[in-house]
Amino acid sequence: MKPFQILLRCFAERKEGYWQAFCIDLCLAVQGESLQDVQQKLHEQITDYLQDILGGEDRPYVAQLLNRKAPISIIAKYHAYSLLSHIRRIKDRFCTFQDAMPLKLA
Repeated sequence: MKPFQILLRCFAERKEGYWQAFCIDLCLAVQGESLQDVQQKLHEQITDYLQDILGGEDRPYVAQLLNRKAPISIIAKYHAYSLLSHIRRIKDRFCTFQDAMPLKLA
């Protein structure tokens, strides 16, 4: 990790022919046609979210917005998938990943 980055915990799962990806640290979600598609969409959504709260009109609420955790069921699913992916290398139905987000200091 570089000095001006934070790591966010994310996972993706395949359901009924499409993929869903979740960031459990910011309670964000996207869906798409492939694993790479949802990873890219989630990265873009996280970047936009952070830019909006750090540089936009929501700046007074930054503490609450950066502390917006996913529901316990989504967090539990992340940890279950993380454990399973360490035991069995399965990437056709789910995967966990971290997204490094650069933070620019003013």
